[in-house]
Amino acid sequence: MAVLLFLFLVVFTKYTVSSFHPASSVSCSGTPQSSLPFCDSTLTPSERATDLVSRLSKDELVSQANARAGPIDRLGIKDYNWRSNCLHGWALSGGKWPEGISWTNFPMPLGLGASFNPSLVNKVAQVTSDEGRALHNIMLSQFDGSSTEAAGLNCFSPMINIFRDPRWGRGKETFSEDPYHISLMGVAYTKGLQEGEDPKYVKIAACAKHYAVHCGPGDIRNRFTANVSLHDLYDTFLPAFKSQAMAANVLQIMTALSGTRTVLNEDGAPDSANKYLIQTILREEFGMANVSVISDNGAVAQVDTVHHFVSNLTEAAAVCMNAGTDLDLYSVAYAQYLSKAIDNGTVSLDTVRAAVWRSFYLRILVGDFDPYESVTYQQIDASHLDTPANQKVNLESVRESIVLLKNVQDALPLDPSKNKKIAVIGPLANDTDDLLGNYVGIPSKIISVLNGLETYNSKHFNGSIEFEYAAGCMSVPCPNVTGFDEAVSLTDWADTVIAVMGLDDTLEGEGHDRKPTSCSEDYNPIDVLDLPGCQSHLIKRLSASKKNIILVLMNGGPLTIPDLYLSDSIVGILETFYGGSLAGTGIAEVLFGSYNPAGRMPVTTLLTSSDLRDSVDYRMSPSPGRTYRYFSGKTLFPFGYGLSYTQFEYSHLKLKSDTIKPCDGLSASVVVTNTGSRDGDEVVQAYLIPPQIKGITVPLQELVNFSRIHIKSGSEVSPTLAVSSYMLSLVDNNGDRYIYPGAYQLSVGGSSPGESVAIKTSENIVGSFTISGTKPVSVNDCGSGAPKCMACDKDSQ
Repeated sequence: MAVLLFLFLVVFTKYTVSSFHPASSVSCSGTPQSSLPFCDSTLTPSERATDLVSRLSKDELVSQANARAGPIDRLGIKDYNWRSNCLHGWALSGGKWPEGISWTNFPMPLGLGASFNPSLVNKVAQVTSDEGRALHNIMLSQFDGSSTEAAGLNCFSPMINIFRDPRWGRGKETFSEDPYHISLMGVAYTKGLQEGEDPKYVKIAACAKHYAVHCGPGDIRNRFTANVSLHDLYDTFLPAFKSQAMAANVLQIMTALSGTRTVLNEDGAPDSANKYLIQTILREEFGMANVSVISDNGAVAQVDTVHHFVSNLTEAAAVCMNAGTDLDLYSVAYAQYLSKAIDNGTVSLDTVRAAVWRSFYLRILVGDFDPYESVTYQQIDASHLDTPANQKVNLESVRESIVLLKNVQDALPLDPSKNKKIAVIGPLANDTDDLLGNYVGIPSKIISVLNGLETYNSKHFNGSIEFEYAAGCMSVPCPNVTGFDEAVSLTDWADTVIAVMGLDDTLEGEGHDRKPTSCSEDYNPIDVLDLPGCQSHLIKRLSASKKNIILVLMNGGPLTIPDLYLSDSIVGILETFYGGSLAGTGIAEVLFGSYNPAGRMPVTTLLTSSDLRDSVDYRMSPSPGRTYRYFSGKTLFPFGYGLSYTQFEYSHLKLKSDTIKPCDGLSASVVVTNTGSRDGDEVVQAYLIPPQIKGITVPLQELVNFSRIHIKSGSEVSPTLAVSSYMLSLVDNNGDRYIYPGAYQLSVGGSSPGESVAIKTSENIVGSFTISGTKPVSVNDCGSGAPKCMACDKDSQ
């Protein structure tokens, strides 16, 4: 992949801003159809879409129900391709890109989640939106107004599925394991994509995915059906999607390849054919009547061919269209069989018309039907790609995503006067492929850890530090010890060793989850949550030198490494996730101390894989429980954990009242003091610890407020912690939210409470309060002004 990117960047150097000639994908200017109502920009998008679909024949309607929507020449409508991705920057995704362009590649979403900074995530999405518009406009100018693959005005992001199992291969694509955290991050991303300076138009239409219960197992995702209780559905899996509807007004939703079964839809329909999920919950309960629903890749046909939920492709087209899936992403079902379903009466033409209306409604909102000169965003050209300002946001996101997991006796940051010779070792130390993650674009430069260190040394220390590099492992899976001797030999020369280890897309990715690996030195398989192959053996060989080792981890799913964490030789550990094109720069800044890390773990790191349950078991609470909200055992690193190069002290937790009414919400304040010698960020976290309620499942703890705050050395801040009535509610066995009377606690600190190896004694401070009353109160009875979703309360963000 790196070679392909290099060839693209070096050979394709012809494109210039001057070659930009804007075009519209719909001819509504100076043409016979320009007088028709759907071309009248003074009408509402709803009125324009209604007029347009009323003019279409059956065949024309069917042509618009496909991800490759065909042209309608008689109305001046050119083809439109709905497949674009922007998970952490605009994705390449197979598009026919002009020569000589590049753009920004940010850290993967799990790393962005580790920032615990929705404002940063919003800035990342704004850059992505600007660059997506520029790429779309460039493509229109190159291809005479036709929307080619990967350059539409919608994109398949954010991913807001819960990272409930550390083996899940796509966990790196989401923000965390916590529904509140994901809700805030997802809303920030969607708003960054959709909102801009032109109030009339949406900049880029976000597509939240994968609706609704989707987080492994990856290898059977297109034929698997998750059995989920109504409690878990509404407590864990749906909150982020509800927040997208009510707090972000997301314009598109992608259904999952898998199916979902509850007591209210016992047929376990695949999600693209699941009327309960799409019509009952999404459109009616969440109020998303106008949202465009698109299937995942091939999902409509797979309702027949893989799930065998129906008998043929005509039935598959019918059941998905009737369920509310408007667009078929790259299967043949709608293109070849929807017309047959209309003819045999299993789908009404009005149903198809409503589906196509939602597609055109979205395209009108993004300005796709209006002359380019009247749409501010259609003026965005190649000068907006890969700018210094964009790369500044990129580097900021790398810095804020890095989590310091261990730092013995202030081994970090590295002192250049004591570390004149540094061995940089590991299969990911000089890697420029895997640190990008997946769904990548075309970066102008990719900075490996080694390159980042060398550049930092040249810039800050005049090249006074010597670096020597050895991969140690010949690949990231590291199945044998070939290359070990060269790597270990460097330890005699070095003052310090930086070991860069972790995972790659062959070990965790789309369609394949983490599995036990093998090492030629071990008779037994390597544990599924451990470093893969012989990587741990390499670290142990390096440790024999008694030199200080700094372990830099690159991965998505958390790594269970208690032996390495407790090793005396490993004096520092950084978790860097997949840091994107500038990962090496940010890592070097943290290692040498020009940036003080403050990232927090967005997932729980288990102490042992024996705490895992079968990944097909979607129950959250059975012992030992899933995610920090239900896990009752001891962890290695708890959710929300992370260190700093300075120290923070919490004191004077004050609750505005120790007794509150059910719908009042809770207000508290706390004093946070930077007692160390360096300025730094602290992530202030508040966790609700509810009482046990007879007859329902209650989380052990749950995040209800967080904020990332910069505090100067010796200074203190006193943030207000607002907890909405919605965040005080609990989900009953029917999936309904109630605020229950009883005795509660609020735990405030720099991490989640709970027993872990990394935190021997919790430093959180706790306040107690009581919710008054004699019976539970529904959140729906708290009045029209009360929040109705996790991200709906501005004061809690």
